[in-house]
Amino acid sequence: MEMVVADDDGESRGRYKLPPARINNEDILFCIDVDSESMSEMKSTGSNGRPLTRLESVKQAILLFINTKLFINPDHRFAFATLAKSASWLRKEFSSDLESAVATVRGVSATSSCGQADLTHLFKMAAHEAKKSNAQNRILRVVSSC
Repeated sequence: MEMVVADDDGESRGRYKLPPARINNEDILFCIDVDSESMSEMKSTGSNGRPLTRLESVKQAILLFINTKLFINPDHRFAFATLAKSASWLRKEFSSDLESAVATVRGVSATSSCGQADLTHLFKMAAHEAKKSNAQNRILRVVSSC
C-alpha cells in the first residue's frame, strides 16, 4: 500500500509505503460472568421491544466479535469459560468453527447468586493455555465479561 503525504497547502511532500503485514493467529478465551446479576435488565431494548439483560448483551457482543475476528483471519480459534464463584471450562478446546461457537454462546445461562468471584483459577487457566498457544506460535487473548 502506498500513500501520498500532503502538507497543509495540499502540496505533495512524498510517499509513504506501508509494507504488508501478517496477521498473527490468535487463541481467544472468553470468560462469561454467569452470576445471577448478569440477568439484570439494561435500559436498552432488543429487536422485540423488551429490555435486554446484561447476559444477552454480552452474548450478542461475543458473537459479533467472533464473526469479525473470523472474517479478518479464519485461523483464529475460540474457547469458552464461565465465571460464577470461580472460573470453569465451558468449552476447553480452541476451535475456529463458527457454528460450534454460536451454539456454545447461546447455551450460556445464569446461575444462582454466588457472591464475589475468585479469579485465581481463571488466571491459572489462562497461564496454562498461553504456554500451549505460544508453543504453536499463536497469541492468547483473554476476554472477560466480568
